[in-house]
Amino acid sequence: MKKTVMILGVIFLGQTTIANAATDWTPYLKPMMSGCKHPNPTDKLPARYKASIVSTKVKIGSEDYDIVGYRGDKITTYSLKNATAFGQPLLKIEHLQGYEWAYLELYFKDTKFMALRPQFKLPKVNDVENEGFHIIQNNENGYKVDDGMWETNLKFDKKQKTIICS
Repeated sequence: MKKTVMILGVIFLGQTTIANAATDWTPYLKPMMSGCKHPNPTDKLPARYKASIVSTKVKIGSEDYDIVGYRGDKITTYSLKNATAFGQPLLKIEHLQGYEWAYLELYFKDTKFMALRPQFKLPKVNDVENEGFHIIQNNENGYKVDDGMWETNLKFDKKQKTIICS
């Protein structure tokens, strides 16, 4: 009898642990750490991450770009439950898709995420493709890099508790 009760207890505790296990977004978001390359979560998001999304909000901007077929910047916001990224509690992910640019913003539970900044590296320089490459800014709050055509930005915002790559 004791053996049966103990086995059932282990089974139920195991199921509770599995049910409450946080969804770790780190593998999906890891490209952000190398030159602010970020995935587009609105395009083929793997199923294992969808489980932590409790709501989705989509907003189309009202900007008038006078571009045939372009309706405006699309902002998709995923509110998350029981999710982490880079070992930190993650509350929300926001993706903006503009006409020729995009950003990904991560919202954290507290400011402990600021300790991650040294792990986020500058874009790698390829002399042929990035003739105009230069670093405009690189500090504890992020970086701004110009490659001669586009800017790459990483911003750690302690007040907003966010990391943004654009």
